[in-house]
Amino acid sequence: MINLSIQDKFDGLNKIDDLRKSIGKDYYGNNKLLWVSKDGNRCMVEKDGNVVTEPSWLTWNRFFF
Repeated sequence: MINLSIQDKFDGLNKIDDLRKSIGKDYYGNNKLLWVSKDGNRCMVEKDGNVVTEPSWLTWNRFFF
């Protein structure tokens, strides 16, 4: 998958901003978005009590798709 920082430049959908506005919210069951990296390509997520980092496109798809 392409990084959101690159994709946002092409499609203008501002998916990184969508994620930043959703910090602290639960999504897709027992998951909570904790942090979005400065470049917008990584997210820190709490999943069932474990904190993990994952690509932001994956987090965005879980949140908004």
